[in-house]
Amino acid sequence: MTSRLLFQVCLFASILLFAASSRGVKQDKRCTRNSINLGHIIDELLKDYDTHLLPESEGVNVTIELHVQGVSGISEITADFELDIMYSEIWQDPRLSFKHLNVCATNITLKSDFRDKIWTPDTCIINSKDSKIHSSPSENTFVILYEHGLLWSNFRLNVKAPCKMDLKMFPFDSIQCMLVFESYSFNTDEVRLLWHDIPVTMMEKVELPDFDLIGWSTDHQRLEYPNGVWDRAQVKFTFARRYGFYLFQSYFPTSLTVISSWVGFFFDVRSVSARITLGVSSLLALTFQFGNVLRHLPRVSYIKCLDVWMIFSVIFIFCTLVELAIVCQLNRWERERQIGSKVLGHWLNQIRKTRSKEARSNGTPGEGVRKRFLLSPVNKTPDASENERTASPMLARVLQADHEEQNNVNALHPFSDPPAKKRRWWSDIPKRISQICCPPDREFTITSVQVDRCSMIMFPLSFLVFNITYWFIYFMKMDRPM
Repeated sequence: MTSRLLFQVCLFASILLFAASSRGVKQDKRCTRNSINLGHIIDELLKDYDTHLLPESEGVNVTIELHVQGVSGISEITADFELDIMYSEIWQDPRLSFKHLNVCATNITLKSDFRDKIWTPDTCIINSKDSKIHSSPSENTFVILYEHGLLWSNFRLNVKAPCKMDLKMFPFDSIQCMLVFESYSFNTDEVRLLWHDIPVTMMEKVELPDFDLIGWSTDHQRLEYPNGVWDRAQVKFTFARRYGFYLFQSYFPTSLTVISSWVGFFFDVRSVSARITLGVSSLLALTFQFGNVLRHLPRVSYIKCLDVWMIFSVIFIFCTLVELAIVCQLNRWERERQIGSKVLGHWLNQIRKTRSKEARSNGTPGEGVRKRFLLSPVNKTPDASENERTASPMLARVLQADHEEQNNVNALHPFSDPPAKKRRWWSDIPKRISQICCPPDREFTITSVQVDRCSMIMFPLSFLVFNITYWFIYFMKMDRPM
């Protein structure tokens, strides 16, 4: 009995010892980076490796993908954009397969200097203005080698690339920025670029003060060079401009400036200085606002959407100044007619009194040839010498008519001078026709007050029609979401 118990205790102890020893062996064989002799593996793989030979004789398919970290900014002046990306390229190189070495790991991560020892597709961003690998503080690159010879190379880049800008719809335009990838050393027979199933990934929402990223698209092209055909993989980012800033900083202020220039229509005609100051100030304010916007845009030769708005706003304000000049001229003519009417009435009364005295002294009957004169309302004026000087042309015409009338009277009187030559009857036809069409006692005149009242209606109405036409046309042309 005692021997049997002793045997069971020994068996149990041996089982525990075997389990402990097997666990220790298992822990010692756990696969870690330090347990792999990477130097030996790399030396074994690169023993007969030639970096100038292609991994496969029929060419290599290189799969690329992008992870966009963010867009730093877009410049209209230089027509480019700047972004930070993680660029990956994947290709197969059977010469680097290490499955036959019985390594416990299925993939190994290597430092960037390993790229200098193996064949690479030499891809580049062919249209970039500037690009650099981030160093913060070390170079942000890595290479992963899989057991079947698959290579995954990754770079963290800062890239500045051009954008296609068509500012005809500014500020309701959209901008297309493009990255074009190409193998710099190998043509299509040697390297073919392919996009990954998920070619572009946005790591965070892209937000810019002036633009919104509304979409992206990828494409594949082949470009013919003198020494062959090259594969190209391109990605196009579409940005829509945020127009809220321009509505509040350009459209609304200029609209108020145009409307404020119409206040002069309600002023008195004699307030010329105030109306001129208002019109010129509005024109200068509009020019300043226009220049402030153009300062941040390239000098393009075509007409932009905002240019049309600004030009028509300037035209509206300029037309108010033209209307003021017309009103001032009409007001001056009205004053001249009033002054001339008073002086003319005074001289006509003097002539009639003189004739009546001469008729009584000569004993001629109180007959006379009637003549109609167009008289305007007479207003009091302070300066008589100015009145006579203003009415002198009209007075000369009256005296000439009076002279003709006196000749006619003398021809009828028996003791007068010999009668003048008889005029032909057809010489008076034009005069009679003009009197029938425009009788002397009827006035077809436009006053300065009437012009102001008409402007009060026509200017706002025309500006409203312009607004409806402007916004309708450009909203129809807009090729972006609101």
